[in-house]
Amino acid sequence: MSIQMNSATTSMRALQQKIDVIANNISNVNTTGYKRQEANFSDTLVQSIERQAGAQNEIGRLTPNGLRIGSGANIVQTTIRTEQGSIQQTDRNLDFMIQGDAGYFRVASQGNTYYTKDGSFQVQPIPNSDQVNLVTSSGDSVLGINNRPIAFDGDYDTIKVNENGTLVVSYKNPAKQPTEYQLSIADINRPNLLEKIGANRYQLPGTEAEQVAAGSMQIVNLAEQNDGSIRINQGALEMSNVNLTEEMAELISTQRLFQSQGRAISFADDMMGLVNTIRG
Repeated sequence: MSIQMNSATTSMRALQQKIDVIANNISNVNTTGYKRQEANFSDTLVQSIERQAGAQNEIGRLTPNGLRIGSGANIVQTTIRTEQGSIQQTDRNLDFMIQGDAGYFRVASQGNTYYTKDGSFQVQPIPNSDQVNLVTSSGDSVLGINNRPIAFDGDYDTIKVNENGTLVVSYKNPAKQPTEYQLSIADINRPNLLEKIGANRYQLPGTEAEQVAAGSMQIVNLAEQNDGSIRINQGALEMSNVNLTEEMAELISTQRLFQSQGRAISFADDMMGLVNTIRG
């Protein structure tokens, strides 16, 4: 009976983690640029009872010696689903959207580089300066292709971005020449390496140079490397790719599985109680 109870409790622990993942998806159904997560399970075969350890008794056997007993299921990986979310037209000049599953804005905070799909940008005055920074909604600096934060004079008039990521800032003084910047985009080929760190941001393990060398990502200048798979759309935002109906259905199914494992523990406990009442 202890084997049955161990199997059920292990599975319940994994199912609870899946419920937490689904709940996180549902809570971010309206979060700009949010990517839903998915929990992947595998059987656990970790217990071994040695019955016939002698090789002479295991002729023709393909599996290792001994009897393997399953002990439930575990979550082996939580993957990020990168499918593009729905497009919300805002007609706001500082709302940018990346069309393409693999593209992410590169942003910086406290010397670290992060990645985000949330293109709801703002301008932030630079202290003791007449310039402003282009920042995310959480205050991170948006990086240009030169790896420096995009900053321009505060007397700007309009900001326009084309689909190749070229940002043109024009000024209120017509005699002042417009300035151009190039948005820095990360093309991430292995999204399962992305780690969520809060504020709708991701990071990669190690350094960018290591990830580029490993082929996990590349820093793209859309003005030079644009095959059409990644484009910038101004005046629009990418919404969450969470499908609320599917998430609710998955939540109900997972809760039913959770309840069934709870009943399995209850049945095992009843059987153990019955055995203890038997008199020899």
